[in-house]
Amino acid sequence: MDKNINKLVSGYEEGVDLPNYKHEYMFYYLKISPSYWLAHRVIKLGEVIPANELPKDFEKVLDTYKKLGDVYQIEFYEWWLGGAKNAFATNKKKLLWLGVDPSKTEEQIRKDFELFLSKLESKKQSKQQDKIVLEVNKVRLVSLHHRHDLVHERAWRAGKYWQKEPLWKLIRWGQYPSERRKEVRINTKKKSSNVEVRSYLTMLASKNLKLALNTAEHAARGIFPSQDPIDTALDFDYERIADLEATYDWDYEKITAFKKSRKDYMKYLSPAHGNKKARKKMPKASFDEVLQKE
Repeated sequence: MDKNINKLVSGYEEGVDLPNYKHEYMFYYLKISPSYWLAHRVIKLGEVIPANELPKDFEKVLDTYKKLGDVYQIEFYEWWLGGAKNAFATNKKKLLWLGVDPSKTEEQIRKDFELFLSKLESKKQSKQQDKIVLEVNKVRLVSLHHRHDLVHERAWRAGKYWQKEPLWKLIRWGQYPSERRKEVRINTKKKSSNVEVRSYLTMLASKNLKLALNTAEHAARGIFPSQDPIDTALDFDYERIADLEATYDWDYEKITAFKKSRKDYMKYLSPAHGNKKARKKMPKASFDEVLQKE
C-alpha cells in the first residue's frame, strides 16, 4: 500500500489560481513602497546602502523581494505570469481517486487511509511552505484603489511636474470620494466660511496617505492587505514615484499581442476590472463613509 500511496501523492497538484484584485493591488503598493525600493536598489541595482538608512527589519523586505522580484517598468500580467504567481499560497486542489482493496480488513483499510492522508498533508505543507498568504480582513478594494490614487496625485502635485498643492486640494483634483469636497472650489481663497472644510479635507488626505504608507510597507514585508500601524522611519518618495510613472514606456504592441493570445486577458491585465465580483466593488459613487469606518 505504501508504494501506491507514494504514487497517488506524487500526483497531487495544487490548482493554479487566477490572480485577484489583492494580487493586483499588492503589485501596485509594492511599486510605491519606500522599503521595497531600497530592496530593489540593493538586489537589482547592486547598490551599497548604509545600514543607518535601512529599516531595522530590512531582511524581511529582502526576503519578499526575492519572492516577488522587480515590479518597476513592467505590467501586472507580466509580473504575475513571469513567476510572481508561484510566490502565493493557494487553497485550490486537484481531485484524486483513491483505490480501496476490498479483500483487506476494515482496520487495515483505515490504517492505509490514515497513512495516505498523512503523506498528502506532508506534500501540501512542503508546497505551501514559505508562501505568501493574503490577508482576509476589512480592507476594501475601493479603499486600496482611492488611497493608491491619492499617493500618485500627491506625487504629481509635489512641485516637480505640477505646481505644489496643499493636501486639501488633492481631494478636489483627484476626485476623491468625499461629499465634502463639493463644499469648496480649488481657486477659492481662504476665508472663514471654508476654513473648516479645508481643514477636514486636509485631515482626510493626511490620514489616508498614512494608511496607504502602512499598506505599502506591510506589502514590502509580504503582508497584504494590512493598514495596521507600522514604523519603518521611512516615508513616500513622491518625486521617485512621479519619475517612475513619467518615464514608463507603454508597450502597446506587446499588450495588444497578449490580448489576442487569450480570451480571458482582462483577468490578467487587471483582475479588479476583469472579474465581475471585483468590478462591482470598484468606485461608482461616494465612499467617504467606507473610508471613515476603517
